[in-house]
Amino acid sequence: MSETLTNQIGEQLKAARLKKNLTLDEVQAATKIQVRYLEAMENNNLGILPGDFYVRAFIRQYALAVDLNPEDLLGKTGLASISRSKDLNRAHRDNDGVVRAGIDTTRSTKSQLSNMLPNIWLGILIVLVLVGIWFVLTHLNSGSQQSNDGGNVSVSTSTVPSSSSESRATSSSKKEKTKKSVNPKIELGTPEQNIARQTTVYNLTKQNNRQHTIKINAQNAGTNVQVTAGGAVLLNEMVTADKTLTVPEGTDVVNVQFTNVANAVMTFDGQRITVIDSATPFWNVLINLNN
Repeated sequence: MSETLTNQIGEQLKAARLKKNLTLDEVQAATKIQVRYLEAMENNNLGILPGDFYVRAFIRQYALAVDLNPEDLLGKTGLASISRSKDLNRAHRDNDGVVRAGIDTTRSTKSQLSNMLPNIWLGILIVLVLVGIWFVLTHLNSGSQQSNDGGNVSVSTSTVPSSSSESRATSSSKKEKTKKSVNPKIELGTPEQNIARQTTVYNLTKQNNRQHTIKINAQNAGTNVQVTAGGAVLLNEMVTADKTLTVPEGTDVVNVQFTNVANAVMTFDGQRITVIDSATPFWNVLINLNN
């Protein structure tokens, strides 16, 4: 195709575009060909186009966009070979769909990122594998150390019972000493006997702040005993064997009633209580703990 024919193509394309009142930007949107290539075709500056194949393809797309018949415009004869710069010998279509040419043309950031994604994913995968290996090795080492520590603990604890026993024995000894010092042996003193009321009375001072122990032993056929501590009945039955009772702390008065007194023996905190020397069917023992 001659230079004159080439010039006619550019003029026809521009004339058809203007006739349709289209801007170059609108033609770019329809053809996805950059505006600078469209201008080059209209100005017959085909040297900046990527190659002969793209010259025909671009002209065909442009013609269709402005309602021209590409076959009538190009005919069957190929375009004359045109010298082009070395940096425009290749073309590519970016992700936005616009055709761009040239080896050194800078591609879009999105396009570059898309190309880098496989390498990025590969790097992430390698890092995850390394982290997994490190975690497994660390977990195994930690489990081994805990197992060893457990063995050491079991061995060391075997010596604990001895020291614990000694400690408990020492503590019990201290408690017994403390009890003895806190609860010294009381002095019952000389009782008062009231024959008319059939009662033996013991008057103690400030002994209501501790517990006391009463033991009653019945001989032969036994005796009926009722023990009252501060209004509470601790015992009321026929005693035929040893009986031990605890008087609660805070009790002010203890009253013990006997029938068949001759068969009964009574102690208060380990000390013998004098009921009455003579035989009698009924007798009381009254102990005032806070006289």
